[in-house]
Amino acid sequence: MTDFAQPFPDADKTADKRAKDAPQWIPADAIPSRRFLIPALAALVFLKIVNVFFAVPLADEGYYWLWGKFPDWSYYDHPPLGAWMNAAASFVFGDGLLAIRLGTLATFAGSLAVLGWWTKRLTPGLRGPDAYLVAAGVWLASPWLMNFQSIAFHDHLLIFFGILAAHCFGRLVLTMDEAQGPGWHWLYAGCVSVGMAGLSKYSGVFLGLAFAAWVIATPKGRVLLKSPHLWIGASIAVAMQSPVIYWNEVHDWPSFQYNLHDRIGYTHHDSVVERYYDFCKNFVLLLSPVLFVALMRFVFGRTAKGPAAALQGIGRFAFLIPSAVFLALSFSTSVLYYWNIVAVLFFLPVALLFMRSAMEVRLHMLWGIAFAAMALFNSTFFPLTLLTGKSISDFNISHGLPEIAAIVEEEEKRLGADMVVTTDYRTASLLALTTKRTDIVHLGLREDMWDFWFDPAMHKGQNAVVLAYDRFPETELIDTVFEKTEVIREFTVERHGFAIQHYWLVYAQNYSGEGPQ
Repeated sequence: MTDFAQPFPDADKTADKRAKDAPQWIPADAIPSRRFLIPALAALVFLKIVNVFFAVPLADEGYYWLWGKFPDWSYYDHPPLGAWMNAAASFVFGDGLLAIRLGTLATFAGSLAVLGWWTKRLTPGLRGPDAYLVAAGVWLASPWLMNFQSIAFHDHLLIFFGILAAHCFGRLVLTMDEAQGPGWHWLYAGCVSVGMAGLSKYSGVFLGLAFAAWVIATPKGRVLLKSPHLWIGASIAVAMQSPVIYWNEVHDWPSFQYNLHDRIGYTHHDSVVERYYDFCKNFVLLLSPVLFVALMRFVFGRTAKGPAAALQGIGRFAFLIPSAVFLALSFSTSVLYYWNIVAVLFFLPVALLFMRSAMEVRLHMLWGIAFAAMALFNSTFFPLTLLTGKSISDFNISHGLPEIAAIVEEEEKRLGADMVVTTDYRTASLLALTTKRTDIVHLGLREDMWDFWFDPAMHKGQNAVVLAYDRFPETELIDTVFEKTEVIREFTVERHGFAIQHYWLVYAQNYSGEGPQ
């Protein structure tokens, strides 16, 4: 059995020409000295630990923690795997932020295992652990991966299962050049991984589309069309989405309506140019400029020789298809850069091969250290956006949560209120996670999971303490669904003499039993 793919008999005759002078192994001069590597890697590991164990919770982490407390076949915003994992983490490790973030360490370890397999085969001439340590450092130094493989969003699952799918499909392609022919177990493992990615986030579908495009568009891939294994594997990946389909069918397709219709056309930018600029700028900066250059070599450069070619062939489609879709959407809709994480998943296991020198590696790692240090300062001590005059409430509301919770529960007890309500799903989620309560209610104009959890009729006539803030003042809805409302307290969360976020509490009496929308 060989580790290196040979040209497929029916492949394009120009393949050898394109591969001439293309990289096959990671060269020794791309590995920085240990004098740089050890301190840089230690800094990145330290920042990773701080990110997982000490960074303040983000609103969606509280939201997804609540999903785990209300197990279901699927959910309004996303497929169910993240909620199922949070439910399991809470059962094993107990409730709270740390329990659900521990799951990110498991998927991160799995990603590093895949990275190790490919790095070993791309460094046959190197001895010692340096190449793998550098590859791991490259991984950690991407702000994108540092963040989304440390917080309990669904993205850490999508990243892991996407990389696992890339590994399995890459192994399948390698076996196609061996005497015994394709290793169909790798095809099935890849299809199951795609199915798991689809259960993590809807964008997991692009992994399946990328593999399908490679099968249809390349001579080597088209050989698989003759085998029933391909169709059985694809059917398995689709069948794995049955919980999502069932939940949507029962509830009249709300998730598909939200993601395929309601979100289209929504924008918080002033122009098309701003939307494209924001999407592209954040994609490059959060992946890292140096790693983006390597990604461009992977997608548009010469076809690599050796094992990396097995990932590069499919990986080009994995980059082009979702990137084209999201760029098209950006014409009318604000698109977040991390929706396109699937575009880099085939590239990541072999990224070091496409970095040309130790200087590139050093610059990338220094970028990652600086960016992660700034981001963690923002999420542990003080939101730096306050100093720019462009304060972001999504970050601000994550600070001072124990203080906020204490004030809310004090007023709830004093007034004998029946409910604690917020005007924003974010503050409801953070308050729920902080207090470990599942009875916090969001009443607002935004449709979310409270539309499925909360039965208004059961709370008719009840009184509530309502937490509001400037982005979502209570007058948007609260005044219309309660007979009487009165502001009873105002307070401001401060850090180091700076006002971070102003809140006020409303005592709302005699709920009408209607709404929230």
